[in-house]
Amino acid sequence: MRFTLEIGGYRLAVHEPIGHPCLVWPLRPFEAFLVDEHQSADVAVDVAIVPILPDLPMDRLRFDSNHGHWKLFESPDGLVLDSTSPKTLTSRARARISPDYRHVQAWVLPDVQNGQVGWSPMHLFNPILEVCILSMLGRDGGFLLHASGVIYRDAGLVFTGASGTGKSTLAGWFADAGARVLSDERMILRRDAGSVRMFGTPWIGSGSFAANASAPLSRLFCISHGQGDHRFESLPASRIVSLLLQQTFLPYWDRAAMDATVDSLVSLTQQIPCLSLACLKRPDVVDAIMNHCLNEPLTVIRCTS
Repeated sequence: MRFTLEIGGYRLAVHEPIGHPCLVWPLRPFEAFLVDEHQSADVAVDVAIVPILPDLPMDRLRFDSNHGHWKLFESPDGLVLDSTSPKTLTSRARARISPDYRHVQAWVLPDVQNGQVGWSPMHLFNPILEVCILSMLGRDGGFLLHASGVIYRDAGLVFTGASGTGKSTLAGWFADAGARVLSDERMILRRDAGSVRMFGTPWIGSGSFAANASAPLSRLFCISHGQGDHRFESLPASRIVSLLLQQTFLPYWDRAAMDATVDSLVSLTQQIPCLSLACLKRPDVVDAIMNHCLNEPLTVIRCTS
């Protein structure tokens, strides 16, 4: 089996040569991210479905996710990632990853769902390929942000904040107004020729929005619940960076990627208007946002999908 996904401008080509049945694949949000498998890949992934995971050399522990139940080790050939099942706490997948994260050799245990024996590609994506994407993003001047993103009236808008602050609700109201929603849960932002480009992702929130499209970013809002009325506030760059760091999926295991991610966050505040938005749970916040945007010139965009 072969398939290729494009996420954040990266092409990930997965090859499982035997053709074992795939369980629950493709998940609906990922369908839009499947692309022509004959084009060159940024990450090449070879997968073997095995009854017993190989005993790979694992030297110094690089990172222990603890809550996420996976560990990343240094090895003579690069890195080794061991992923465990959150239910049984036993290993369910293992991978050898090249130092540049562009070549992955993965071994996955078979799984059973509804009486069918096969393998789950999601055990490959979470966390093995997510680690590769986050690391490459960081090194290439980008990052994955806990945020929703929309394209509306020639504006690319991103809304970031803690869980429960209204990212999916805002996305839904913008969709009702005719906007294209790229994601209501995670957005990829990458530096692009003196500006910043935003990308939709297949990781969805409660609104289940996911689009394989990208566009220049016009504005970023750090959102929270408001009182009385919708309130916009300019914040110092240091405060914006602090808020963004809290919502960024950071590549802690890679020093170069971490340093570059922080640089990208600082650069973002210098290139794109970033504001605090305390809003009420009312759909008229869409008009309030767009009226506020009219006070300053917006970057006119062309969507790429």
